[in-house]
Amino acid sequence: MKLNTPLKRMVTGLILVAALAILCSNYATEYEYHQKYPSYGALISDYPEGEVVNVGGTVTHIGSSQFQILENYHGQNINLSINSSTPVNLEDQVSVVGVLGPNNTIIQVERVEVNEYWKYLFLLLRSFLAVILLIFIFYRYWSFDWKNFEFRRR
Repeated sequence: MKLNTPLKRMVTGLILVAALAILCSNYATEYEYHQKYPSYGALISDYPEGEVVNVGGTVTHIGSSQFQILENYHGQNINLSINSSTPVNLEDQVSVVGVLGPNNTIIQVERVEVNEYWKYLFLLLRSFLAVILLIFIFYRYWSFDWKNFEFRRR
């Protein structure tokens, strides 16, 4: 397929961006149905007490033998108490696989993954610096020709 006119390039670009947006929105709406264990959708709809669930959120309170997490699921705040002695700090991102008990409590923890808050901020900083470096390298070696609507090597 030859894209020798600016109109053909713009139409092709719009089609590719639209296809990418459709695939991303499909993934965002359907990923929960393909998980190994139910998550927040099941907690809200039928509360599978006694079953293994996969939940995550931000640590909001720390006790001696438990901690609480908060997750905003489709505009609804859900608080869960996790009975675990895993060392966590406030604002850490936690993912928990465990048995769901009464009153939004995970009573038996199988796996806890903790992403510390400072590591999250460091990840954002590294990503920001990498994007700046890539933009600099890109604009150093390429320019955009508005007349032909294409990138050209300098």
